[in-house]
Amino acid sequence: MATNNQLYAPDLACVPINPALICGEEWSCESEDDDDAPITFYIKLPPQRLNFSCRDKSSGVLLPTEQSLQTKEENECEDNRNDPFFFAQGFYLEAKTGFQPWPGARLMIEAFACDMENDRIKHWQIKLRNKDLNILEVGGGIGIVGICLAALGARVTITDLPVLVDHGIVPNLRRNARTANDTDSNEQDYLQIGEGYARATVLDWLKPISEQLPNEAISTFDVIIGCDCLFLDKLVDPFLNMISDLFDQSTKRPTLLFTYQRRNMKGVFSTIEDVLKRMKSRGWSVDCLAWRSITVEGDGEHDLYLFEARR
Repeated sequence: MATNNQLYAPDLACVPINPALICGEEWSCESEDDDDAPITFYIKLPPQRLNFSCRDKSSGVLLPTEQSLQTKEENECEDNRNDPFFFAQGFYLEAKTGFQPWPGARLMIEAFACDMENDRIKHWQIKLRNKDLNILEVGGGIGIVGICLAALGARVTITDLPVLVDHGIVPNLRRNARTANDTDSNEQDYLQIGEGYARATVLDWLKPISEQLPNEAISTFDVIIGCDCLFLDKLVDPFLNMISDLFDQSTKRPTLLFTYQRRNMKGVFSTIEDVLKRMKSRGWSVDCLAWRSITVEGDGEHDLYLFEARR
């Protein structure tokens, strides 16, 4: 597809999936507990392999050469269990999709972990290598991006709705922590992941930021990241309002890095044109740092972008 990339990235060549970042997924049905996720998605960041419990297989994330799950029939322990969170408070479509990996997560991780010919990306890579990067992740899903960036040396606060924090992010933090009790002496709620630290907390975009994050925490963040957060049109204004509040309350002038994947169905799904228009109407500057074309099973090819927004 890749027909409109020149509108947002006139000087950027397509960035294919980097095979240096090895990912894969496998079945992990070792428990009959309905609360256990049946799939493990993994990312290799030498010397470690990070493992993430998922409730559905990835979509458009993996290379053909990487270990993948093609059908549920391949799983010997797959059954017809109902989703245990179906009746949980706040379990909407956006929460359900948070339990699986999406292409924007891989692109964001590659931007920090792999070579890319972009000065702004290199700026963030240098801060990460120097362990001088404090990140707030919004819409963190099961914690893939935040945990990977922590493993590379960042200090990350990963946020989402309560059902995802309790049943996605927190279990995956514990799964990848050096030890269950290995915390930062300065911040007892952080767990050590690789070279950095990460923690989880609830952040509902429809509620006031001041009721969920203390001002002193907001002013520590260098960058706010969000992957595949803006796919539903109804999410765009709550997302932008929340980011605007973070910009207002921070004394550090944080930057927003976000990914956006084009989709076919208009009306329900947002469009990148509308998202960028709404951001610029708020006086934000928005630049495309990278893009690629991805293939989604059953839905064809789509453009995927990584943007940086500042106010």
